[in-house]
Amino acid sequence: MTFRNPNRRIGIYYDRIEANAEYHGKRFDTEYLEGFYLGHKKERDLSAGFNGTQVVVDVNNGDRSRYEGERSDGVYNIDLKLKLRVRLKVWWAKPKFRPQFECDLKVPITTAGSVVSTQRFERTQCDFDW
Repeated sequence: MTFRNPNRRIGIYYDRIEANAEYHGKRFDTEYLEGFYLGHKKERDLSAGFNGTQVVVDVNNGDRSRYEGERSDGVYNIDLKLKLRVRLKVWWAKPKFRPQFECDLKVPITTAGSVVSTQRFERTQCDFDW
């Protein structure tokens, strides 16, 4: 994930970052990432290692056919939902916000470190709510 601050006057404190990975509305892992400060016109890359620790495919609900279809295409549709607690550094004030981001990812399937799919992972812009 790349966090970017395009502003020249406002710095951003990311106090809390909760990242939830979901497969068709079913959460399979949550990661809590370390907070940081992002200065003016800066970017910072963070990574989260999601491990599927919960069953997300219910064979009795028709999920299996959707899963098999994505598997044959070589790409899984994963939703990444971020819940943040941020403060903006504006002169002496530091107002707080709790924005939420949602990113629709198409993740190519890999086996033994090599990509099975012909599609490559593409950068995705996320939707957000204040």
